[in-house]
Amino acid sequence: MVKRMDLKTIMMCSSMKRYIRHIYMVLVGTLLVVGCQKDGGTPQVMNDGSMIYLSAVTEGHVATRVPYEYTMPNDSNDGVLHAAIWASSFNTAQEGYTFPNPNPPLNGKNGTGENANQVAIHATANFDSGAPQLLDQAVYPQSGTPVFFVGLHPQTGWQSDAEYKSAGFTFDGSDDVMFAPRIEGKYADTSTSDNIVFDVPELKFWHMLTWLKVRMIAEDEQAMSAWGKITDIKVTSNNHVSIDINRSDDYIENGKIDMTCATFSNSDGFDGLLSLYRPGSNDIFPQAGGYELKYLSSKVTTAEEVAYVLCSPVNALAKEVVDSEEVESPEYVLHIETERRRVEVPIDIRVNSTSFYEGSTRAKCFTLNLNFKMGNTIVVTANVADWTLGGSGHVEL
Repeated sequence: MVKRMDLKTIMMCSSMKRYIRHIYMVLVGTLLVVGCQKDGGTPQVMNDGSMIYLSAVTEGHVATRVPYEYTMPNDSNDGVLHAAIWASSFNTAQEGYTFPNPNPPLNGKNGTGENANQVAIHATANFDSGAPQLLDQAVYPQSGTPVFFVGLHPQTGWQSDAEYKSAGFTFDGSDDVMFAPRIEGKYADTSTSDNIVFDVPELKFWHMLTWLKVRMIAEDEQAMSAWGKITDIKVTSNNHVSIDINRSDDYIENGKIDMTCATFSNSDGFDGLLSLYRPGSNDIFPQAGGYELKYLSSKVTTAEEVAYVLCSPVNALAKEVVDSEEVESPEYVLHIETERRRVEVPIDIRVNSTSFYEGSTRAKCFTLNLNFKMGNTIVVTANVADWTLGGSGHVEL
């Protein structure tokens, strides 16, 4: 999606002060004095229309002021979406789109020969307000050559393949991994010195992972004592994702991203188990010394949320309860160690008491309630919700 905004509209945004600097750059940097008329008249001021502004929106967003408010477990609640922006004008019918990062990067005006008027850069952007953000590492070519953009989060850690057609990231379970499929922008040739117009392509970031929250409680004081402190907990998961960015806009179907664009695997040496983290941080749960379970009492009536993890999604199969027995394999397995026991807990995600969750777990948030009982029993229940706490990276005016 591309929005077109003029200078007056930008000045109406709630974050107008942020744009005083940008507007100054427009007036000084891109409204160029191209020389005097032959007759010695006044200089002619022209707008080259080349400044790149982008906006961002996260999947399942609500119309809030910021693009990234409360959307990941360890978010500082500052509402800033720190993103890597790969920009490229390289496209051939035979090879498709590529997103190279030459040294030095091509910024739309520094190329020569066959690279003249080309853009090829791995840039960054911080979507921290409701207004479009200036991508100041490159400009649109005045030739009108379109520039293509993909967005990646987190901002660092991404690697491209040899042909620059995919982006790979190794995750540890603490970060939200998001991908914004390819969009297009180009030189705004409708700008005039009296009405400066910006094309504002909008990146839509899609969650690639599944968010698991874990709550724990012991059935009573005896169960708490029998299990002892929690000393370790991990979940089965891949830890690497490779995203096809060559033709990424083809992967949006019926308003949802088709996950065939993403391939999950294990990095070299990874054992297939992700650690869990304390809520609101990237500190591994439990801390040194272990976590002491609380038990149900008149003072403690609900389980405490103790950990989270962002793990690879799976396709959950439809299940039924037949003769009080569960059918099919679990979506995830928790590996739990305590002072006295070591257990593996299969997680079959239920919708209700008689049916199970079906479909992809991508962009879903599951709350797992673990009730530690006497014997060697942990009863698990799960609640599911869409990952819908995002926000818009621009203001609808």
